[in-house]
Amino acid sequence: MTSIRDTVARFIESEGHRVDASPLDEAEGVSELLFRTRGQVFSVTTFEKNPGAFTISTAYEIPDWARERGQNVETLARVNDEFPDIAFLMAHDDGLFITTSDETPGSPEAFTRTFWERVARVRTAGARAVEEIVDRTESKAAAEKFINSFMRGEQ
Repeated sequence: MTSIRDTVARFIESEGHRVDASPLDEAEGVSELLFRTRGQVFSVTTFEKNPGAFTISTAYEIPDWARERGQNVETLARVNDEFPDIAFLMAHDDGLFITTSDETPGSPEAFTRTFWERVARVRTAGARAVEEIVDRTESKAAAEKFINSFMRGEQ
């Protein structure tokens, strides 16, 4: 019998993408498939003991000048309201965040039928979060500059 990991990996490869597969927990049958699309690396986690469950994730780097944990966590929570099916997690000393979608379509075949829609959803949610983080940081910087100029009596 073909493993869940191999079924999903073959699907992604048939779509023209190179896949790197590696076991995360061999005893539990958990594997990670890494592939690149549109310049971005995505991870698909498969579970041999739960063949109807999958996870799709990707990471987004936060620019150095926009790394304010409290505000970024708050921003990610707001974006999560727009994308309740996507989880956001800060990582690597708040230098990036992970967007994740947990899928339970019931089978690898059902998963592959909506695969690209789910990848697009994860990408869209992450891009929206980056946009919000950058906008908030730029707005805050502009407000601080205005306040400082105002306090110095500059017009």
